[in-house]
Amino acid sequence: NYLFFFDMSIIAKYNKLSAKMDSTLTFYTFANALGLVIVGILLYFNVSRCDFQVKRQALTELFLSTMIYIAIDIPWTYINHGLLLKTTLTQVASSYVLAIAAIYLISSWLTYSFTISGKTKFDFKRFLKVIRIIDISTSVILALLMFINPDIWVEEGSITLLFYIIVFGPMLLTLGFIGTYSFIRSGQKIHYARKREYRLNGIGPFVLIVFTIFQMMNNDSPILVYGMIVSMLLIFLSVILFQTARDPLTGLNNRNQLERIITNIGKEKQTDKNYILVMVDANDFKHVNDKLGHVKGDEVLQCIAETLISVCQKYKERPLVCRYGGDEFVLFFKDTREEEIQDLQEVVNAELARRLQGFNVSVSIGYALWNGDMEQYETCFSKADENMYAKKKNFKD
Repeated sequence: NYLFFFDMSIIAKYNKLSAKMDSTLTFYTFANALGLVIVGILLYFNVSRCDFQVKRQALTELFLSTMIYIAIDIPWTYINHGLLLKTTLTQVASSYVLAIAAIYLISSWLTYSFTISGKTKFDFKRFLKVIRIIDISTSVILALLMFINPDIWVEEGSITLLFYIIVFGPMLLTLGFIGTYSFIRSGQKIHYARKREYRLNGIGPFVLIVFTIFQMMNNDSPILVYGMIVSMLLIFLSVILFQTARDPLTGLNNRNQLERIITNIGKEKQTDKNYILVMVDANDFKHVNDKLGHVKGDEVLQCIAETLISVCQKYKERPLVCRYGGDEFVLFFKDTREEEIQDLQEVVNAELARRLQGFNVSVSIGYALWNGDMEQYETCFSKADENMYAKKKNFKD
């Protein structure tokens, strides 16, 4: 009788544990399904956006890699809890696939962070090629490590700590790098207009780091999925903010952002500041579009934008660089002497000639001083415009 009741108590405890496990896995599955739906909606809205910049492509890949990881996490959990075929080989194989998904997710996030600075399509493709080589190399090395001696990765039916250290360790370090890099960029004056975007992109990785650590401490809860949902929502929010302030073709600040910054300066009501407003206009740009087509014309505009950014980085107080419209650009200098920009047109045109060899492309530049008084801003803007058109007239003559 004693043995009978002892066996019955063991069975009762097993049934209770089994019921609890079924409830946990049901909740785990529901959380992953919710993550797939939410990130899938973000992916749909991102694909539906009406621009074709590399940033949208990188963000699409980030959302897609997140969904792949969440989807793979479900069978991995089922195998490790014995609901699917649980052997050393299946555990190692599913863990390897999950590790590859994690590598793809982090590399996609790193690639997306690279595009925030307004990199060109050429720079993006070159960077993406390097990332792909690293991904493939890492996958091959990890396969050799895991499948040559699979027993070291599984101990008493559970994945060992070694797997989490090797796979999630570099993942956490990369997330920390992305977050730190973004916060540093958000504090730099040259990135003033993008500071909210950089901050949101910086918060996301640190959120995921915290959720990943808690997930490693408790594998029975879908903590990591919730971290991914929060991170992806933050990134998509940063994209929405970006669209209101950035030019989709060049990645520069747009006209709305320029006016927003000018208005904020005017609210300070300090008329003892020294600002320089610079108007930049491409010479005979209509000829480029008519002769080479609008696609090549867009590439020329992107090159002009890159050239302006490159030249402006040489100034101690880097100016705000803005695409005002069409082939017109605006540079807004703060705490810069007039003497420092007098040769700006020659410097920009020399750099354009170097970058656009075979294209006879140049710009005309005019500027005017402004003291921060909003009542004088329109006069200043008109004066800079007039000076620029005087230079353009000299070019045509």
